[in-house]
Amino acid sequence: MTPADLRAALPLFDDFVGRLAPLLGDDSRADRASAYLRGLLLDNDDNKTAEGIALRVYADPSQVRMTQVFVSQSPWDDSPLRGELVAWVNDQLGSPQGVLIFDESSFPKSGTKSVGVARQYCGALGKVANCQVAVYAAYAGNGGHTLLDTRLYLPDEWTDDPDRCRAAGVPEGVVFRTKPELAFELMLQLRGRIRHGWVTFDETYGRDPGFLAGLEEMGERYIGEVPKDTRVWLKRPAVQQPGKGRRGAPRRKPRVAPGEPAPVTVQEVAKALPQKAWQRLAFREGTKGVQYAEFARVRVVVERDNLPGPELTLVLERGCNQEPYAKYYLSNAAKGCPLRELAQVGHTRWPVEDCFLRGKGELGLGDYEVQGWRGWHHHQSLVMLAMWFLVLQRRRLGGKNPDGDDAAGRQAVAAGGAGGGGAAPPAGARHPDLELAAAPQRARPPRPRQDPRTRPEKAAA
Repeated sequence: MTPADLRAALPLFDDFVGRLAPLLGDDSRADRASAYLRGLLLDNDDNKTAEGIALRVYADPSQVRMTQVFVSQSPWDDSPLRGELVAWVNDQLGSPQGVLIFDESSFPKSGTKSVGVARQYCGALGKVANCQVAVYAAYAGNGGHTLLDTRLYLPDEWTDDPDRCRAAGVPEGVVFRTKPELAFELMLQLRGRIRHGWVTFDETYGRDPGFLAGLEEMGERYIGEVPKDTRVWLKRPAVQQPGKGRRGAPRRKPRVAPGEPAPVTVQEVAKALPQKAWQRLAFREGTKGVQYAEFARVRVVVERDNLPGPELTLVLERGCNQEPYAKYYLSNAAKGCPLRELAQVGHTRWPVEDCFLRGKGELGLGDYEVQGWRGWHHHQSLVMLAMWFLVLQRRRLGGKNPDGDDAAGRQAVAAGGAGGGGAAPPAGARHPDLELAAAPQRARPPRPRQDPRTRPEKAAA
């Protein structure tokens, strides 16, 4: 925002801060939070560090140190602010067909003292590098999308070193958690607090059976990407329960009965399907027009711990023109859920990517210069609130479709709760933009996102 934009929005901004001020417990902290939020919102050629914000907002070098202390050391609790954010988003965007999205983002850092920093895969650089990684929950609902909450990923080289954690201010009791475990903790925090009908994620989370089983136990409806080597049965195999073996030795664990077919990979399932099993569908409208791909669905029994698990829907996707690719999704949606809806919700990860793009490009999501646990969480909470203020502004100024094209140059096809987060039609309802079964041959499929984050997570100690 330009200074003129912010001046025009000051009455609304003051109301915005006024809603948060009681949660900070001190008038001076509310004033500092207001100044920090203004600094995050203002256009700024410099990085949005505490120093840069203080100089831009106060125009007084003597305020730099106090701003740094407010972010990195002041003992205010940011969790009530995040709770208020979730309640506010639910009030404004909440929809029974809303989508909760889990993904991670990375922040390149130098040195070894920044909390959680390690040599690990850095999506911002596309390679292994020295960085911090955090898992985020985003929401796409009734007319907008925003970040809701986050968890900082601590590699085991941190959690195995109590002195290092203590020096960075990591609270006692924080232990190693994989990224899917952190996402599940976020899910536990959010369930029941924000209306939604779907959960979606990429294969970092889809490859983790514990994450999927946890969603199933909570009754959450999901569709998420899984790796191509995920194993399934097309028909549930018989299982031998523990008991006496052929040679007299007791069988202590259940196993798939001898003679039953072995599970196959989802890639093998896709290759074996006849052409008539595939449908060309539109799943998103972007700057290049409506995007298409071919989709198929198969009911499968997934392998869990070498045994048959629940029966799920395997959704298969492939390119339909000169850009061949393949994606694989698992969903626990009801059998009757339309394939079009599954395809569109499966592609509803773009809002969280848009949040990362806007957060880093406009709001300084990665511009912090704090090293400790407290400062990292303070900065992240204030950035998420600044992002929410911008969403509210766009809604006020833009009417029913305030977001328009997302910052990545894409606009979701509005159906099934997918994409732009608009309120979805009932299951099976048709959207006029989606009557495209006979897609024109010139339509180009989407460019696949090349995501090398498909290494198995290290198991928690």
